Amino acid sequence: MKIKMAAVFLFASWFLLVSSHASGQNLPPTFKKVKEGIFVYAGRPGESNCTIILTQEGVVLIDSGNNPPDSVAVQKAVKQLTPQPVRFLINTEPHNDHTTGHFVFSPPAVIIAAAGASESMRGANTPARIQKLMADHSNMGDALKDFRVITPHIEYKDKMTLNLGERTFELSYLKNVHSEADTAIWLPKEKVLFTAASIGVKRFNNLRPFVSIPDTLSAIKMMKALNPEVVIPGHGVPGSAKILDDMEKYYNVLMERVGAMVKAGKSLDEIKKELKIPGTEDWEGKDRFPNNIEAAYRAIKGS
Repeated sequence: MKIKMAAVFLFASWFLLVSSHASGQNLPPTFKKVKEGIFVYAGRPGESNCTIILTQEGVVLIDSGNNPPDSVAVQKAVKQLTPQPVRFLINTEPHNDHTTGHFVFSPPAVIIAAAGASESMRGANTPARIQKLMADHSNMGDALKDFRVITPHIEYKDKMTLNLGERTFELSYLKNVHSEADTAIWLPKEKVLFTAASIGVKRFNNLRPFVSIPDTLSAIKMMKALNPEVVIPGHGVPGSAKILDDMEKYYNVLMERVGAMVKAGKSLDEIKKELKIPGTEDWEGKDRFPNNIEAAYRAIKGS
């Protein structure tokens, strides 16, 4: 009887320990639990998100943090949550604010991204940029001594499915929505969607010359059709599918109003001076609104 009671006690203790880890109850307030075993790290407002996803066979990260201090904070949280290693790190995009911290997790993590991500990362990580990184985070000491640019080990085209433990990750390339290699990530069992930076929360996105608003609207339509319960943008607080609805509404209104002004004979410069979109007064990144107008103008003019 004593042996049985001791076994029950040990099992109960182990179960409570595992449950405590999975709940993330001891994590800092910068981490938000969005589903069982899924924790989003958001350092400062406007900076990129990084998500920890626990599985029975190891950890999957979505992006690696806005900068090295964030990556180290995520690494510490992973160790609090589980003794298992980070098996995979999936990039939603290749830009520095999503990929600089790869060296913290890889090895052993295998990096996965859409085709073109490696080329983009190599082009952005110039010696001058790396020197600035070292200067900006000189207080990190030993954490930065191992810094190196780690490009993806696997680049997929169009679609890819990753199965790890009990979870399935469906990756879809998003064309011309933000960067050179954007990926939407869908967890069908959990109904959790990662939109990459194609979608923001009260945020004007940087619409570079190759970005297409019609392509962005097609991507939003595809993601909405998944009927997600949780939407995790590249930047901003996770929420519901309303995040997709709000961005879709904004781009549709932008296209309609720029189209009407073009039809009325307005020049691009005139449109930039005159156009206002009600409801965006409190959005961040107002300096990007002109390039949003340029993207709409390109789409209207077919250029």
